[in-house]
Amino acid sequence: MNKTTLLCTLLWISPAFADDSDHEHKATEQAVHETGGKFSLLGHECKAEEDELETTPGSPPLDVDDPGTPGCNAWEVNVVTAAEFGNGMTGETPLLDINYGIGDNIQLKYEVPYEFSRIDGVSSSGLGRAEFGIKYRFYDNEDNDTGIAIYPQLEFAIPGTAAAEGDEGKGTLTKLPVLFTRRLAETGKGAVMLTANAAYNLSTEPGVENYMSGALGIGFPVTSTLAMMVEASTEQALGKNMDSVREHYFKANAGVMGRISDHLLWFGSVGQTFASSDMNDSSHTCVSLGLRLLAGGP
Repeated sequence: MNKTTLLCTLLWISPAFADDSDHEHKATEQAVHETGGKFSLLGHECKAEEDELETTPGSPPLDVDDPGTPGCNAWEVNVVTAAEFGNGMTGETPLLDINYGIGDNIQLKYEVPYEFSRIDGVSSSGLGRAEFGIKYRFYDNEDNDTGIAIYPQLEFAIPGTAAAEGDEGKGTLTKLPVLFTRRLAETGKGAVMLTANAAYNLSTEPGVENYMSGALGIGFPVTSTLAMMVEASTEQALGKNMDSVREHYFKANAGVMGRISDHLLWFGSVGQTFASSDMNDSSHTCVSLGLRLLAGGP
């Protein structure tokens, strides 16, 4: 009788053990499957952003742009003051850069500056050319923080503004960059990050030729709340302008990004252009300073 009872008991509990084993096997398969990179059409998981120091080189404060987005239903607003000094002075204050995240991998951007300049003793100011863009990050690898995105942008003059006057207000500039980022190393204060861009730019503006552009940046933590970033960038026209000159320049830039709170950051940069095609004004010093406001999200 005891042997019969023991046999029945074993037969009854054996499916439970089999079910647990099968569940563990599936969980292991799922964990293996989820490691590594993945391509995605629309990230709709709405994951909360990690509270980490931002060390990825990006714009602003640099010219290089990274594949990152604000995150699901989140806002990122940059308020920037920037100036460039050569034989004259040009600047933007403020430049409003407004970004909104759709899902985890799409970003909408609208940017417009208020520009001022003083060249040869003549001063001018007014609303500059606006820019609209859509960033789409189609590849992610969380194991090494690799991301790849495309970021088409359209620059245009708003009718009725100072930027729309004269030949400079005619036509548009279409930018077609590919963005790449990857973690190079990990330190106790944060990650060392690499960002690279390559772009083909189509112009219908009078006197502005189509051109290629590229940038490479590295960012690293200095303290737990401060990161430093350096970059090299270039623009190279694909044809000659009306003065039979093929426009080009190289630029070196250094920037900092600091955290005031979880929703407020500050940043700045200083850079130098050189080897410019403008022989009369070949070297410019560039500076910027601004704030970043983060809001919304899951």
